[in-house]
Amino acid sequence: MSGKPLIIAEKPSAAQAIAEALGGFRRREGYLESSDYLLSWAVGHLVELQAPEEYDPRWKRWAMATLPIIPDAFRLKVLPRTRAQFQVLARLGKQAPRLINACDSGREGELIFRYICQAAGLRAPVQRLWVSALTPEAIRKAFAELRPQAQYDRLYQSARCRAEGDWLVGINATRAFTVKWGDLLSAGRVQTPTLAMLVRREREIEAFRPEPYWEVIAEFVTAGGQRYAGKWFRPEGDRLPDAQSAQAVVERVHGAQGAVESCEAKPVAERPPQLFDLTSLQREANRRYGLTAAATLKAAQALYEAKHITYPRTDSRYLAAALVPELPRVVRALGGLPDLASLAAEADVKRVHRGNRRVVDDARVTDHHAIIPTTDVPRGLAGAEARIYDLIARRFLAQFYPDARFLEQEVVTRVGPYPDRFRSRGRQVLDPGWRRVEPEPVRSRRRDPEAGEEEDAPQVLPPLEDGQPVSVGAVESRERTTRPPRRYTEATLLSAMEYAGREVTDEALREAMKGHGLGTPATRAAIIERLKEVGYVRSEKKTLLPTPKGRRMVELVEAAGAAVLLSPELTGEWERRIAAIQAGEYDPGRFMQEIRELTAQVVAQVRSAPGGSPVPAEGGSAARVQVNGAEAGPDAAPDEGDAPDVLAVACPRCGGAVRKGSRGWTCAREGCSLRVPAYLCGKVVDRSVAEEILTRGRSQLIRGFTSPRTGRSFAAFLVLKESGEVGFEFPPDRPRRPSGSRAGTAGRTRRTRSRAGTQEGRSQHE
Repeated sequence: MSGKPLIIAEKPSAAQAIAEALGGFRRREGYLESSDYLLSWAVGHLVELQAPEEYDPRWKRWAMATLPIIPDAFRLKVLPRTRAQFQVLARLGKQAPRLINACDSGREGELIFRYICQAAGLRAPVQRLWVSALTPEAIRKAFAELRPQAQYDRLYQSARCRAEGDWLVGINATRAFTVKWGDLLSAGRVQTPTLAMLVRREREIEAFRPEPYWEVIAEFVTAGGQRYAGKWFRPEGDRLPDAQSAQAVVERVHGAQGAVESCEAKPVAERPPQLFDLTSLQREANRRYGLTAAATLKAAQALYEAKHITYPRTDSRYLAAALVPELPRVVRALGGLPDLASLAAEADVKRVHRGNRRVVDDARVTDHHAIIPTTDVPRGLAGAEARIYDLIARRFLAQFYPDARFLEQEVVTRVGPYPDRFRSRGRQVLDPGWRRVEPEPVRSRRRDPEAGEEEDAPQVLPPLEDGQPVSVGAVESRERTTRPPRRYTEATLLSAMEYAGREVTDEALREAMKGHGLGTPATRAAIIERLKEVGYVRSEKKTLLPTPKGRRMVELVEAAGAAVLLSPELTGEWERRIAAIQAGEYDPGRFMQEIRELTAQVVAQVRSAPGGSPVPAEGGSAARVQVNGAEAGPDAAPDEGDAPDVLAVACPRCGGAVRKGSRGWTCAREGCSLRVPAYLCGKVVDRSVAEEILTRGRSQLIRGFTSPRTGRSFAAFLVLKESGEVGFEFPPDRPRRPSGSRAGTAGRTRRTRSRAGTQEGRSQHE
């Protein structure tokens, strides 16, 4: 065993792929061995930043006096649940003459490997394996081109700065707001501005006042009996202010004769959409199938680990020129799938070449190229994985097809001597081109994303000529109302996060703004899930709505004057600086100093903000709270004078005060049986939910409960029973009670445990 280089992969599945590609490995305890290499693996993060109290015991207690928490230097700790595998890596690594970093080829994979080496004290020289696909060919090629680890020092610095910066902002902001206002209020560098976008959109919707307007639609009939529709218009628009005006138009044109005043037609070409990066894949999967960003990432990661697609956590939509010779092999491989066989057979592989800058551009390939299929095509996929693979494969094949070509028509029809004019728009398919591969879902109406209005989809117009006589076959007025801005879906929120709150549709501007958004492609899904997990956001069909708790959080940040935590643009600028650190264009020390100053500023603003409730917490009965991976014990609750234990809502049974106790919210009056548990089937029942139950008699629909008997997740309303206890009420599609769940007693036997920190999936503290 001694004298062999040690390969460290990020996950067991990646280690297995490497073993199969290189061959000759035998299984050992926690690692694999061949005649040339030792091969072992992490399980994602084995090491993380230490918790505050591990630096200083004073930082264990949540108190404003101990803030801000800014260590002189960050230290690492091994996660208890994966300590055994860490010890395997430490033992093997100290004996190896050389290490090969085979963790995922990205920022987070680099951080995982470096943290392991630091915590284990590994000093051997390191080479970097950089792969974009886990196919045997790609792995063997990457092993033939191992790179010096020093080439990735800047990548590590950017990852370290983001992890430490998010630790500082997340822990300090979360503790400051929680202590000041006495409710568990999670905050973070990316989480909070994302929440602010949702809250601001909801405010716009609530402030919106719908205004009625009328349209007049006429049907015209040619001498040959062909029909087409047109909408009345005038130079200033096509809306009429009242029903009387619309009816006047109807009466003027009803049964009248008209003529085609003008008829214009122009051919237009629609180029194939660009290849997917992770964010655009998540948007498309949500738009077409309603899949969440997290579900899309999970499916894509599974497809990658099964060798069916290239690395999914990419922010590039381009391919490197070196890949071009391999693309025909991928097209041929897709021809082996029944659903894609005919499309692959007709694909023109000559269309994607080194000069096709819409697809191939080395300058726009970052750590990884766009997501494409590999030659290892899957068999028997189902569910989300099947849908995601189909999206990726079709988008790839679309690049080998010509532009879709249409004939766009605009006809103006004049009626009567007044005259009244009607506009008709049509679109005729001349050549479907790439649309054969990736057809657009059929929709009868479309909606203007900017104005939020609906309009009729283009019709197919009959052949018409200038001056051609027509008659009015039917005419009607339609009352409509202006519509508020649309709520965010996961697709539109991902887009807003990518471009720091801006609605960007222009492809060139999208590219120019790369790296200025909230989070990264690999972490945005986790941020959205995090907002749901901490009770700030809920899903309603495809839309995302801020909860009362989420709105309160934004209001408190505004009240504290800590607008820096709410600004998508400023957070996007931080992300740009992190990317600049990776490019060697920004100093890591300067960035961390800026984050330390920001942290101190936010704490000072919260400390001096008006409000807060000086009611002492119950000593020794506080919830265990986990903040950014730093779990505090029972005495780590907000300090005396910082945590209110009285609700703003009186007991609906007897009018008494409702206080927070060790088991939940109870009425202070003797003999009253009111009790709202603080923890129920895996979910924290926080202040805002308790107040809602006592005010309305029931909560909004809450997702993410877990049956203690079956382990299954379920959604339910919490309702106040006549007995004074809280029970479940299920939506119509879930009529039965989950086995083993008892709402009235669940809170008595479990200690309240909640994640209050800001996590970003694989990242710890965003």
